[in-house]
Amino acid sequence: MKQNATYLFRQSDNGFYHSQSRWSTMAQLALIYLSKNAKDGLSVYHSQIVKKPERWFAKSDLTLTPEGWSADNTTVEGNIKYLFGDETTSLENAEVYPDIVYKNNRKKEIVLIIVRTIGRTLRGRKKEGRDNFDKYNKLVENIRKEGWKCELYYLMSYGHEDEGNQCEKGKIDESKRFQDWKRLEKIGGKVLLWEELFSSLAGSELEKYFCNDLNKYALMPEWL
Repeated sequence: MKQNATYLFRQSDNGFYHSQSRWSTMAQLALIYLSKNAKDGLSVYHSQIVKKPERWFAKSDLTLTPEGWSADNTTVEGNIKYLFGDETTSLENAEVYPDIVYKNNRKKEIVLIIVRTIGRTLRGRKKEGRDNFDKYNKLVENIRKEGWKCELYYLMSYGHEDEGNQCEKGKIDESKRFQDWKRLEKIGGKVLLWEELFSSLAGSELEKYFCNDLNKYALMPEWL
């Protein structure tokens, strides 16, 4: 039975789930692999909640093409305040740390990716009246002030759990449904889908490091 990517993140034979750091690293490796082996980039989606018929995002005209990505120019969970080599820039007081960062010195281009699987919202813990959406947008703004191009993406499953609830619809508190998608809609956030990434890797030599059959977790919504 084909399912969305959230089912892979929840699956475990021994009930001992992988950390999100592991999935961030896997995503980094996948993007490096696609930069060398795929002609097309990943589609970019925007949150667009429609109740009838129920759907919560739509495909945009944008793509992320990881051209030239490598282990040398991407990092996982790096300390963002050292992005430009010292702590004298506007990033010195950065309060958030993107899961994946791509930095192209020649093009002065930076890509930030927030990775989400299960058990964590996109907002994170509120502090001082702001949440992580505000902080990430501020980080992008400060990077651009340093004279760099910068884009921010959220890598997540279309079956992303609302407020840490179960992925099965019947177990979700309906009052909390779509909370992260509503936040993404409000800021015009750019979304990459694990399902599309899995589909791109299915049948490749990288697939075995994810699971035996990535296509099984690459189900896309009928309404796309």
